[in-house]
Amino acid sequence: MGVKPRYIFSEAWSIARSGPRQTAVAVLLVALALYVPGILVLLARNLSRVIGPPRDLPAVVVTLEPAADAKTLADKAQADPRVGRVVLVSSAEALERFRRTYPDLGAALADIKEAPFPPSLEIGLAPSAAKGSGASLAAEARGWPGVESAESEEEQGRRFTEAVRLLRAAGIFLGGVLVAAAVLSVASAVRLALDLHREEIEIMRLMGATEAAIRAPFWLNAFAEGLAGGAFALGLLYATYRIVTRALAASPHPVLAQIWSGFLDAPACLAMPLLGALAGLLGSVLSLGKK
Repeated sequence: MGVKPRYIFSEAWSIARSGPRQTAVAVLLVALALYVPGILVLLARNLSRVIGPPRDLPAVVVTLEPAADAKTLADKAQADPRVGRVVLVSSAEALERFRRTYPDLGAALADIKEAPFPPSLEIGLAPSAAKGSGASLAAEARGWPGVESAESEEEQGRRFTEAVRLLRAAGIFLGGVLVAAAVLSVASAVRLALDLHREEIEIMRLMGATEAAIRAPFWLNAFAEGLAGGAFALGLLYATYRIVTRALAASPHPVLAQIWSGFLDAPACLAMPLLGALAGLLGSVLSLGKK
């Protein structure tokens, strides 16, 4: 007695209908297992968008006097072997950044003809630069002609980057723990379904059905439960994103608006249902392996 696709799908649907409560619980647990770490991953990805790649974070910010020769100072900074990149930020560019970051306050500056921000240099360190190079560069830059102030951002940038990594790692760890719990819940649901269909399974074995023909509907049912749970988690995550986005649009917040600027990309969205399906399939394999 071979495995027929029509039989597999009809039996999988029959299994789902025979224990609707267990099916719903399994789907909800898979959804919860992916939704909670999904929130942390979404926050981490948005924070990464704000700060950009770690190599692009400025280690030193040099504020220039209005009459300073910005190009000459930028070339002087770039000539230092500890420096990887130098970005010259004009007064107009600084004002535009301020308006993007603080939309409410930026609107109040719309009628100002002259930008209220002095030009500055954002200095990034070279990969070979030793730790603490930012502080020493800032100290040296304070003695350059035309420099109003120079501050090291090296330590703050490192802490912020580590915080993003920690948030992402926490999401992955929590996701692993919850997915393991979801796998066990799916395995429990499959075992209950096996008990409900025990007589039918014995009859099939007497008729010469292969183990693959017997187990395939349970595999498919668990796979579908996990897939539905992953899709449900993705839907909940997107609904949460839209609710928060609308709330921020109604009452803009200068900080939250920056760390809630985009949703997950397509690969990450696709990964959630696939991870749920994998969890369901693994749960069914663990449960059926004991039978």
